[in-house]
Amino acid sequence: MGYFDQKFHKREKKYRRNYEIDDSLYVRLEQLSTIYDATVTDLVNASLEHLIESEQISLYKKAANDFSVTHTLLIRESNLAGLEDLKAKYGVSIYKLVNIAIKKRVRRIRFTKEIGMQPVSFFVVNLYGG
Repeated sequence: MGYFDQKFHKREKKYRRNYEIDDSLYVRLEQLSTIYDATVTDLVNASLEHLIESEQISLYKKAANDFSVTHTLLIRESNLAGLEDLKAKYGVSIYKLVNIAIKKRVRRIRFTKEIGMQPVSFFVVNLYGG
């Protein structure tokens, strides 16, 4: 495997999809996109890829004051196929799978008033395949 194969994903067809994402999760993704050299879409794709590989699906209680907003994202073809497989296997809607994937990745980030955000290295490793 070459150097660039280890650092980057092969180019893959992406499809525009609308997903309802919990607002608190989307805000965290936007904050992460200012730290990493990645767009919100890149972070969502990395989260989906991890969920599809691990199949660690845990349902979470949604906060009473949190609401979902529809966002349009470019999702990799392999992630769309993986989401369909998980939906068929576990009977969980794609909307919920997307939110579960994001929540599993951003929950490890601590927010503090003094420092701001302290990200963990998950996204750096998985965005570049390292």
